[in-house]
Amino acid sequence: MSFNPDVEQKILKCVDEVLEALGESGRQAVHYYLERNTGLRREEIPQKPELFCKGLSLIFGEQGANVVGSWIVQKLTVSFGLEKKSNLTLAEVIDMIKATRKKSC
Repeated sequence: MSFNPDVEQKILKCVDEVLEALGESGRQAVHYYLERNTGLRREEIPQKPELFCKGLSLIFGEQGANVVGSWIVQKLTVSFGLEKKSNLTLAEVIDMIKATRKKSC
């Protein structure tokens, strides 16, 4: 079983749409910071959601990362038609999406 690249792209699109609230240069700055300081490239976010969350905490602090993460969770929940459950972290939602949307070999 491997992860569906179309689903990965949809996850990245949701992440980018939320980060666009910071403006295009803000979104690019977040991705640059993540790559430079955590080694996480944009396209790796679906495979490494915990590292992405850690990177958001480094950028925005714990409270700011929780807000941004919650916005991304909302976007993912709507985009993937998931049941809204309270207290799910961004990493948990991405893992849930990955678990339900693997493609067969």
